[in-house]
Amino acid sequence: MTTSSQSASALSDTASPSKLTSTKWARWLWWLVLAVLLVAAVAVGQHPRRGVDFRVYLTAAERFIEGTDLYRVSDGTMPFKYAPITAPLFIPFSLLPPRLAVALWNVGSILALVAVARLTRRSPHGPGEATPWAWAPALTTIALLPAFTFELFYGQVDVVMLLLVVVSAHGAERGQVWRPGAAFAVAFLLKPPAALIGLFFLWRRHWRVIGATAVFGVVLSLPTLARYGWDGTLTQFQMWSETLARTTPPWVLSGNAQGLPSLLMTLVLPGTVTTPPSFAITLAQAVAIALFLAGVLWARPGPADLLALCCLGVTLLSPLAWRANFVLAWPLLRAATEGRFRTNLTLVGMIAFIGTVFSDKGLGIEWSREVMLMRPFALIYCALFIALLWQIRQQGAPRAMTPGDTLARLPRTLRGMRAP
Repeated sequence: MTTSSQSASALSDTASPSKLTSTKWARWLWWLVLAVLLVAAVAVGQHPRRGVDFRVYLTAAERFIEGTDLYRVSDGTMPFKYAPITAPLFIPFSLLPPRLAVALWNVGSILALVAVARLTRRSPHGPGEATPWAWAPALTTIALLPAFTFELFYGQVDVVMLLLVVVSAHGAERGQVWRPGAAFAVAFLLKPPAALIGLFFLWRRHWRVIGATAVFGVVLSLPTLARYGWDGTLTQFQMWSETLARTTPPWVLSGNAQGLPSLLMTLVLPGTVTTPPSFAITLAQAVAIALFLAGVLWARPGPADLLALCCLGVTLLSPLAWRANFVLAWPLLRAATEGRFRTNLTLVGMIAFIGTVFSDKGLGIEWSREVMLMRPFALIYCALFIALLWQIRQQGAPRAMTPGDTLARLPRTLRGMRAP
């Protein structure tokens, strides 16, 4: 054995215990973060005025059981904004006491995050690739804690939808058809912007999964047809459309709106406009989608990064996007974090800073409103999107540092996925 080989061997031997210790501490931090979130999930569920968004789903399920209208002007600022065929999905929760239902849903969201973390692990590294950083899941979740706080506080569905999306992509890559089709169909019902994940299936040529999704969409519509009849179902869809037309324009230029369409309209429309016309919203969303697709086509990502980019796009391209919805960016932030590349870590740190400081508690109500009108979340996530697209274009995947601080890239696939 040469002197250099002996030195390398000795370095490996001394580094291994250190690496094992670091991995152990990373795992402990991950479980600590999850424990804190679980406690918050249960505590929030017990408060009678928390989980208001989830209670909207419960109210819709109760109205479905009664056979009455799901959409009512009297609901004010908290109407049911989802498709009529979504309401039956929440009937089991509507049979429980509201506080218990919210607590169970929030706990389910944290368990869904655990599953997402497991399913988004990268494949073993090959030549020119770095081992993903063990601290990434915990640090990613910490960076997104403000978003998770809103998620639990209001009882939102984003984490569950994220799991459904990841499950559908994983199943499709493993050659399954019906399970990913069912998961994708339910994700779409929870929030129609999830349709963007269809880009993953088209790119990866999972034609049968797309067909299975359509079949499950028809199956899931049967309870609504049975409850309201054909004419009644059409009426509910019409009322849904009217609800969106009434509630969307006042939202998209408010301080809460943080999607790319809102950013584009802020840059183009006069500052005196607070309620844009419908055609402006449609045009802004079309431009946002076109920019997103152009970027993805230019970068040509592998399946792991394509899925992560699409998850971000579900939120970023929606005119209704707000801070809580960015929990869907978790897979992309994980990719940015686990490479230990300084630029990416800086962007993740900025996301954590913006989420923590740019709030009513951090800046005060008046300052917070002024700052939020500048769409800081849309800006920072667009910056992360562009940075990772550039790296993927240059190296095939986000940049990563090896334990010896050599520049490499992350593996291009998740465990169980087919090669690009």
